[in-house]
Amino acid sequence: MSLYFHACIQGNPATMASVKAKVLETIIDDFHSPALAGLNYVAKTNKLVIYYHSDGKQDIDYEIVFENPRGFKMLDEGDMCNYWEDAKMINNWLFEIESGGWLDTEDAAGGFSSKALGFREFLVASSDDCVSVISNCEPEIIKLPKI
Repeated sequence: MSLYFHACIQGNPATMASVKAKVLETIIDDFHSPALAGLNYVAKTNKLVIYYHSDGKQDIDYEIVFENPRGFKMLDEGDMCNYWEDAKMINNWLFEIESGGWLDTEDAAGGFSSKALGFREFLVASSDDCVSVISNCEPEIIKLPKI
């Protein structure tokens, strides 16, 4: 995590909603300094592909694919301070956000139907940028061949 992450620790806990999450099992056995290499959304196929490095020094080695995402946003982890209160959120990288995240925040603000329609929130974390995805199904993770 970057210096921004460490600033979160010094934030005002009274103003932060607690996020509850579960770690998702993946085919990625090991990762060090994971990095997002990019993302691509194609409206025609309604598919979001996140390009992911399990080690920030290597080529893109995984695609994380969400079919029919309802919405997504990418933020620096420093703008997601309330997500890092639980140690499992720091030591893992793919989660289903059960409560207190983006989906709940938008639902509480009103005019947001995704939660009522049964959509779920997922978070793909890295050592810098993170992607929150609202979808009705878990992502498919594809290991890319070494070139």
